[in-house]
Amino acid sequence: MYFLKVPMFATFFAPSGSLSRRDAIGTRLIVSILLASSLFTLLGTGYQLYADYRRDVVLIEDRMEQIRTSYLQGIVNSLWMTDVRQVEVLLEGVVRLPDMRFARILSAEGLSLSMEQGALPETLGVEHRYSLLYEHRGEQFNLGELQLVASLEEAQGRLWDRVLLILGTQAVKTFLVSGFIFILVQRMLTRHLQTMADFAHATTPETLEAPLQLQRPHRNDELHEVVVAFNRMRQTLSQYTEQLREELRLRTEAEAELKRYKSQLEQQVAHRTEELRDANERLREEVQERVEAGERLQQSLKEKEVLLQEVHHRVKNNMQIISSMLRLQFRGVQDPALEELTRELQQRVHTMSLIHERLYRSSTLTQIDFPEFVRTLARELLASYSTPQESTRLELKLEPVRISIDRIIPCGLILNELLTNSVKHAISPRQGGLLSVQLGPHSPGQIQLIVRDDGPGYRILDHWGRSPTSGLRLIHLLSAQIGGTYQAFNDSGACFELTFPEEA
Repeated sequence: MYFLKVPMFATFFAPSGSLSRRDAIGTRLIVSILLASSLFTLLGTGYQLYADYRRDVVLIEDRMEQIRTSYLQGIVNSLWMTDVRQVEVLLEGVVRLPDMRFARILSAEGLSLSMEQGALPETLGVEHRYSLLYEHRGEQFNLGELQLVASLEEAQGRLWDRVLLILGTQAVKTFLVSGFIFILVQRMLTRHLQTMADFAHATTPETLEAPLQLQRPHRNDELHEVVVAFNRMRQTLSQYTEQLREELRLRTEAEAELKRYKSQLEQQVAHRTEELRDANERLREEVQERVEAGERLQQSLKEKEVLLQEVHHRVKNNMQIISSMLRLQFRGVQDPALEELTRELQQRVHTMSLIHERLYRSSTLTQIDFPEFVRTLARELLASYSTPQESTRLELKLEPVRISIDRIIPCGLILNELLTNSVKHAISPRQGGLLSVQLGPHSPGQIQLIVRDDGPGYRILDHWGRSPTSGLRLIHLLSAQIGGTYQAFNDSGACFELTFPEEA
């Protein structure tokens, strides 16, 4: 046992700085085994001591029960016979029993007898009291009470003896088992782990070719598997090292090539930057020239707009002059047909004049508010033919539409002819009548114009282009000019529908 304990205790109490890695593993192993063994030993010892102590207490309880069954009746009989000597002998016999320390008889009321044997223990013991009852002729007499006190000092002493014996035995057993386990672990595991650790510390990329070998017989156990895993890892690391060296060589070459490309790229960037700078300068000059040209074009456009407005204004004035000249020229004509023809001609000239006036006042010079033009033309026609405003119903359903400048004048003349025809033939100067104009989108890209009245209706004609009246022929020609289609029919009066595209 000496050759086991000396190294173990030398290891436990050696300075921490002087412990080798192998000693540190052995120390931790021994300490762990000792702690675990001591814990289980303490738990087992405690449970065993508690069981022994409870067994001693139960023995004392049983002994007091035996005293009750064996001595109690004799004590009662001696007290009844007033045999004090016999009572003392019995009490002395009770006290001499193991663990019994004190016995006393406490007299009942009315009796002065009291005797005791032994002394009360200093520490708390086990105490029992039994009633002293004597039965005579069917009647019980209370002679007092027997007090018994047992000490636990001897039980505790025996308990401490067992504690020392068990702990000593378990300590020796624990140290022996720990030392044996330490030696086994040291020989079978720790020294080989140290060899593996030294091999791992000494391994470098240059020493990866040397395999790991343990100084032990070949066994197919866990250590052998670890050695195989170490050697496989060494081979894998060797392969990875070769790959890394090859990758490092390739990367070095790539970096050199990249530097060369970088130098060429910098030169190309500098050259390209110079070209872009020159191009930007030329572009700036070109943009400046275009801005100046745009300003000149805008100025010219403004001048042309002013000129176009002036043209529309002068055309409107010329139309009014022509209308006035016609009125002056045919003022003295007494022929009703010629007078009516002159009136229609003046109205057509006035219609074109009204369109040019709207163009002159428009902000775009290419479009006019056509619904407002229709509204103005209809009211002027009703006023020119002196129709009563209160009896004539003018229904206008006009939606905003876009009509190009090439179609404004033909549309205006067509509307003028239709409204003139309705005012002349459908509305009575005395009774009035109904005049309805609808204007709005018909389908995508198409506009529809509808003129209705409640007069006698149209004459049935196969073709308006061959009509004897100039107004219907003019409607036919103008409709074809704007690419439109029309139909005229009677439906509680005359109804004319014209459909034409928005743009040319």
